[in-house]
Amino acid sequence: MLEPTQKPILLKIAPDLNNNQLDEIIEIVAETKIDGIIASNTSTSRSGLKASKKQLQEIGNGGLSGLPIKEKSTRVIKYLKDTSNKAFPIIGVGGIHSAEDALEKIEAGADLVQIYTGFIYEGPGLIKQINKALLK
Repeated sequence: MLEPTQKPILLKIAPDLNNNQLDEIIEIVAETKIDGIIASNTSTSRSGLKASKKQLQEIGNGGLSGLPIKEKSTRVIKYLKDTSNKAFPIIGVGGIHSAEDALEKIEAGADLVQIYTGFIYEGPGLIKQINKALLK
């Protein structure tokens, strides 16, 4: 009989966490031996949006993704990399709509990138653009 293969476990975190909370995440990863972090999930913050309060109330609650969380996500990636001394893999997510955005996440410390909203709005050609930029 074949031995079951262990599957990696990654923790996906919000871009809204402060440095103290991120320090706790780093400790949790070290203690539990979680295989890596996905930074970041959607945001509950609505700061910096152009929509009015009325429009936001009509839309309702939910996670905010894409370009509005780009900078927060990159900050979290860089903080995790610098503070943990690159102790675990980081998957960069949030606001990747171009090859430059993907490279920014990698330069901040991401080992891989995940595209979701950018893929929806930019289409499959975005993958080819990112791959070409990585090869340069």
